[in-house]
Amino acid sequence: MTDNGAEIKRTILKVNGVFIPDPSKLQWGIQSVSASNAGRSMDGKMHVELVTRKRKLELEWAGIDFAATAEILTAVKPETFDVTFWDAEENKNLTKTFYVGDRSAMVNSYVEGQRRNDVKFNIIEV
Repeated sequence: MTDNGAEIKRTILKVNGVFIPDPSKLQWGIQSVSASNAGRSMDGKMHVELVTRKRKLELEWAGIDFAATAEILTAVKPETFDVTFWDAEENKNLTKTFYVGDRSAMVNSYVEGQRRNDVKFNIIEV
């Protein structure tokens, strides 16, 4: 696929085994999931009961065309999907199952008569 004559790079993320356009921003994170009875007691002491840790990727694409916008949003449309990504903690590519949070696509400009969008969403490990 091209974007206004330029090839769109596809080297960072695979969704269900297929590379999608590289994001402009990819922020890696870990979410700690605690048991329902975890929290601070009346004496102010923190009681941590870690159940698991899950990866979260915050993704953004800036100034992409309509076709790339649709491709990206369609890739994360299923309830869950496999994502291959570079993991900061393990310093290697991993494939994990994720779900997507709220998605947004904002028209930010028109270039040579073509609409350009900014797309943003988070994906969270199942």
